[in-house]
Amino acid sequence: MVGRVVSVKMTKTAIVLVESKKTHPLYGKSYKWTKRYLVDDQIGVVLGDIVIFEKIRPVSKHKHWQISKVLGKDIISLEQAELQEEAAEAIAEVMPEEKGEEEENAESSGTEETLTQAEVSTKKISEADKSNEKVQPKSTKETKTQKAKGETPKRKFKT
Repeated sequence: MVGRVVSVKMTKTAIVLVESKKTHPLYGKSYKWTKRYLVDDQIGVVLGDIVIFEKIRPVSKHKHWQISKVLGKDIISLEQAELQEEAAEAIAEVMPEEKGEEEENAESSGTEETLTQAEVSTKKISEADKSNEKVQPKSTKETKTQKAKGETPKRKFKT
C-alpha cells in the first residue's frame, strides 16, 4: 500500500494516511475515503514522506504494518515522474509503427519522397473521415415539387 506519513511522534512508529476515491454502490456518487494505519518504522521516515508499506505479523495491538520503501517527499513530483514514464512508453510504442508505415508508403509509390509526421497523420484522418461518412436523416417531409424547386417546407401551425 502507498500512503503519506502524517505523524512521527511515537518511537519506531509512524501514522500513515492512505487516501482513495470510492463510488457509492447505489447512488453512484464518488467520495474521498481515508484510512490511518499505525506502521512500524525501522527506516526513520520524516513527516510528509510518501511510503510503501506492507502487512506483517502483529507487533502490538494496532500495529500490523511495516514500511518497506520511501518513495519521496512530494506526491506531485512523483505523479509527474510517473506520467513522464507513461508518455515515454506510449511514444515508444507509436513511433516505430509510423516509421514502418512511411517506409511501406514510399516503397509502394516507387518514389523516394519522405512524408513528415503531420502529413501522415492528416492522410490517416482524411481516410478515416471518408469511410465514416453518414447520411443524416431529414427532419421534415418535403413534397416532390419542393424537391424539384429546391425549397424548404413551411410549417403549419394550428390556431
